[in-house]
Amino acid sequence: MPAGPAAPHTLGDQGPTAPTTTPDREHRSRAWLALLLLAAGHAALRLAMNHEFEGAPWDELLDFSAAKPFGLRVLVPLLAWPLHSLLRVPTLWVFGLFELLATAALVLAAAAALRPFVAPRWAAALGVLLVLLLPIAFLLQHRWPIFYPYDTPAMAFTAGGVALLLHRRWRAAACLGFLAALNRESAILLPACALALHLSLRTSQPVPADLSLQPSQPVPPDLSLQPSQPVPPDLSLQPPQPLQLQPSPLRQLLPPVLALLAAVLAARGLVSLALRDNPGAPMQLLVDGTPRLLANLAWLEEPAHWLRLPAYLGYLPLAWPLLRAWMPAPLRRLGWVAAAYLGALMFVANIDEPRVYGEAIVLLFLPTAVALARWLRGDPPAV
Repeated sequence: MPAGPAAPHTLGDQGPTAPTTTPDREHRSRAWLALLLLAAGHAALRLAMNHEFEGAPWDELLDFSAAKPFGLRVLVPLLAWPLHSLLRVPTLWVFGLFELLATAALVLAAAAALRPFVAPRWAAALGVLLVLLLPIAFLLQHRWPIFYPYDTPAMAFTAGGVALLLHRRWRAAACLGFLAALNRESAILLPACALALHLSLRTSQPVPADLSLQPSQPVPPDLSLQPSQPVPPDLSLQPPQPLQLQPSPLRQLLPPVLALLAAVLAARGLVSLALRDNPGAPMQLLVDGTPRLLANLAWLEEPAHWLRLPAYLGYLPLAWPLLRAWMPAPLRRLGWVAAAYLGALMFVANIDEPRVYGEAIVLLFLPTAVALARWLRGDPPAV
């Protein structure tokens, strides 16, 4: 009998899982390397283009002797103390390392906060986009090009807190809030974010329809970014299961929010007690004897200065009127938290100092990023 046709031979055939497993592993390795280089590059630029504040030198921050309120932001100095004091690593390298880690954490935290609303690949890309917006606010040579080691960690804590709160992981959020409060007072935003994301504004409010990322009606082919043929799940731009946020009445939401607030206040109280002998006041409400609010209002009297404010916020306010209809309602309410934070800055910060807007940038970015993904995918407006 003639022999049957020989089975085709494939070079390098390692079994059914080899062709898919190895490329995925290599892709993940390249992605982590790219994230590391992105974070390292951003950290290097920040330290090269910004300088220390004469009123709170870096060495004083690291030995916990800096004036208040700067000296009360102790998380990074606590983590850096073994490297700086025991191993004698130079201050610049210590802060560069933690800026690198904070930048990478910001990307991962933003992606985690976006993942319930968009597919993982969208979330990863949009998380990187957040870092690409930061040079506008942090690297341009503004009036106050100052580097503090707690600015970028505060942004990462804000994004990470929103990610945990979306899933109602209250204990983890309280622990993160405690650490965030050791880093900066802006941790007080986390309880406000919890209310914005979950508080029911009515006695019986159903899940808003705009939380679904699936279009409620067919999308015209020319607007849809979906391929016409079925796509494997890992390549799909649609999230496998949209997050359903069930609003809660205040009575049910109050205990975990108060616990989160207590964690934040406890951390701030411990730091204030431990460093009570440091010079200065916990809040700087005056500028050369003038209330800071009046100084900031005087700065706003110049019309050209109003044009700088959108840039200080990464131009995100310009996207809100354009993409607001595609924002999920709970995320959209984060904009009110950001607005309240900006109002508070008028009393305690220099509003011509872009670095103070970091937390507001995060709160404005998350709804904008989800809306951008939905708009690019061709979803109809939800409201």
